[in-house]
Amino acid sequence: MSSSTFRELLSKTSETVERPRALAPGHYIGTCRNFEYGTSRQKQTPFVRFIMVPEEETSDVTEGANQGIDLSRKELSKTVYITPASLYRLSDLLDAMLGKQPGRSLDDRIPETRGIKVMFQVTSRESEDGSETYNDVGTVVAA
Repeated sequence: MSSSTFRELLSKTSETVERPRALAPGHYIGTCRNFEYGTSRQKQTPFVRFIMVPEEETSDVTEGANQGIDLSRKELSKTVYITPASLYRLSDLLDAMLGKQPGRSLDDRIPETRGIKVMFQVTSRESEDGSETYNDVGTVVAA
């Protein structure tokens, strides 16, 4: 980012900054751009987060609902916790994205999700006070 662009951005006042709109609910074809490991703030539970970038809407997205939204600039995430009780969710997700691969560890398979084409479900939820709408990623499968 050039320094003039950086300075232009920082010269904006808070009331002129607009929050990006949430995507319309439905399924999207896109790419699993990357993944990252982390721990939850509250309970320090380890997780892996998959970063999804939508490229096109499928037929169940209301026509025109995303007008004015540049899909290529959107990133949505699918977080899976890594605990003994929830490890099956990670296994199921990797099988859906990469196909079943008997004998391979989850740790070996996770990096292979980077760059693959996927179809993922986007849902919407309201903030507690109803003032904002957020997106969540549901089912993810290979495209």
